[in-house]
Amino acid sequence: MKTDYDRVNECNNWKGWILIFSTIITIALTINEQYNGASESIIIKDYLDLIIGLNSILVLIYIVLDLRADHLYNKAEKLRRLQYIDNSFNTGFAGHSASNYFSQDNLIPGFYKLTVNCFENTFHTYHIVKLMQKSIYRNALLVLLVFMFSAVVGNKGAVRMIIEAILPLALVQNTIRTIIVVGRLETLLDSFKALFTTLIGTTFASREPEAIKQVIDYETTLAWASLPLDSKLFQVSQTQLATEWDALKSQYSII
Repeated sequence: MKTDYDRVNECNNWKGWILIFSTIITIALTINEQYNGASESIIIKDYLDLIIGLNSILVLIYIVLDLRADHLYNKAEKLRRLQYIDNSFNTGFAGHSASNYFSQDNLIPGFYKLTVNCFENTFHTYHIVKLMQKSIYRNALLVLLVFMFSAVVGNKGAVRMIIEAILPLALVQNTIRTIIVVGRLETLLDSFKALFTTLIGTTFASREPEAIKQVIDYETTLAWASLPLDSKLFQVSQTQLATEWDALKSQYSII
């Protein structure tokens, strides 16, 4: 059965293909304008407006898919938060529990388990987003270069210029958001490490306010970013990250 996260990945995959096709069309239109290919070929001239219209439709579909992906991601995140609470406090808000999501089944339900679960979430999210950076930055740079090439070389109207600018601007926005998220997660991960360092050999009760603050910081960061994790990267890295997480638990005496 597909989850909302799976549907988000499907939307993002379609967005990726649309991005490729729209970029190719933009390059082709720009080259045509530069070398005046339409005047040399009746076929190209007849279909030129159709190709421009197709590119506009692709951009529109991209926007619709982006909005749908955001909607599905918010739904998926709401369920994840409920399952996170259920696992931490042994409640049943979500209706069904998440399988193989957390690795703290031995801990007593309560605020301490909630904090450890968030520590694990932060650890995994930070490393997966770091792995995602390369492809996000590469795609944004390539599309931005194509747009700059088209803007400088091509001879187009304002409407087409605006339409072609939508995709690179969306990717640049996503890139900036990724940079900010990585920075926030890195700071938060260091804060969790500092917190659990101070907890070695002491009680958790006196540090509950700080722990809750960090849990809230993590959730608000995810809510602000609306950045789905790459499931393929997660699957490839899952075993290694699980081993590193177990080592962290041992280091900070999380038992």
